[in-house]
Amino acid sequence: MADGLFSSLADKYRSSVDMRKRTYGESLLKSLTNTTNKPISNTDFTEKELTALDDLIKSHYQEKLNYFTRPKKDLLEEAKILESNSKRDFEYSKTIYPEKVDFLENIKNRAQLQLTQAQQLREAAQGKIPSDFSFAYTGYGGRTAQNKFDKDPAGWAQTLGRFRYKINPQTGEYQIYDSYDFNNEVHKYAAQDYAQMNPIKRMGSALANTFLGGDQYALGEAFISGKNAVPVKIKRNIGLTNNQLPANPAYSDPFGDTTR
Repeated sequence: MADGLFSSLADKYRSSVDMRKRTYGESLLKSLTNTTNKPISNTDFTEKELTALDDLIKSHYQEKLNYFTRPKKDLLEEAKILESNSKRDFEYSKTIYPEKVDFLENIKNRAQLQLTQAQQLREAAQGKIPSDFSFAYTGYGGRTAQNKFDKDPAGWAQTLGRFRYKINPQTGEYQIYDSYDFNNEVHKYAAQDYAQMNPIKRMGSALANTFLGGDQYALGEAFISGKNAVPVKIKRNIGLTNNQLPANPAYSDPFGDTTR
């Protein structure tokens, strides 16, 4: 009977509190109670929320398939452009003053990312489609009155932020594997500052910045980053398999020649 009551209360809580606030609050509690080893999983969300996540992943995955299954010529041309841009960025990084650590890091990261993308495109030209992706909400429509993206009305992109997922094209199953934290371009420097404080100063500073400074992210930056990040492990099946891959000229090339 107690289990049934708890389950009922949990259902009411999840249905009445926005999942962005729930995930933030619950992750903060895990950090403060040293229980960050317990991942964010399917059981933390309603079936309606998870169905919306399925739709978001399916849409994103289809976009990636469309991108990587273009004609071989297009894939190789873009790979060459990315490699050229990467080389230019690496050369440019040599001219940046070492003191400009943040700027230098961004340039090098961009150069490396372009190399990785070029390699993926070359492999795709041979028919090898990636199965591991990074999701970000850039490009997912405009903001609604509720401050959510109109292509993601459930708010998943803002709940988990950027996250990685891998998909099994044979079974149609996807798995989100990442961490819920504030280690990103916007918050990481504040998070690093908090990490250097002793526990008492960190708590005092975070509370002051939250309630006196109006910084809604202060507690997250102070307590949900680095070693205090909470792992995310969500696994679902959207039934999207290899049978639904668009035709790519590379698939019918018996020689796998990616130079033509």
